[in-house]
Amino acid sequence: MRSILLLTISCLTMTACMDSGTIKVQNKVHNAKLENISFGDVSLYSSLLPGETSSKKVITDKKESFPKINQLEFYMAGSGNRVYLKTKTKYKLDAGESLLIVISDSTAVINPLNQ
Repeated sequence: MRSILLLTISCLTMTACMDSGTIKVQNKVHNAKLENISFGDVSLYSSLLPGETSSKKVITDKKESFPKINQLEFYMAGSGNRVYLKTKTKYKLDAGESLLIVISDSTAVINPLNQ
């Protein structure tokens, strides 16, 4: 009985220290697919076609690790070419927030492999 009580208390303590936020990504780039999309160390989606919006991805972590501030990283594929890119902008996800990141033809990006 005592072990069950200790296990229950530990689980409650660990869950109380956790928090989450959600991210959605929208691809508004004409004639290009976004692939292997990630936000920092978190892999978000494998592929988004032009005009497509992803489902919500819940990111759960310790409360003290929020806010999470990262660039969006992805491969852009179109016309037989594929290039690795990162947004110049860093996006901020705070606990309890929902973040929508729109990648369009005018989104400023860098290719870290060419630097």
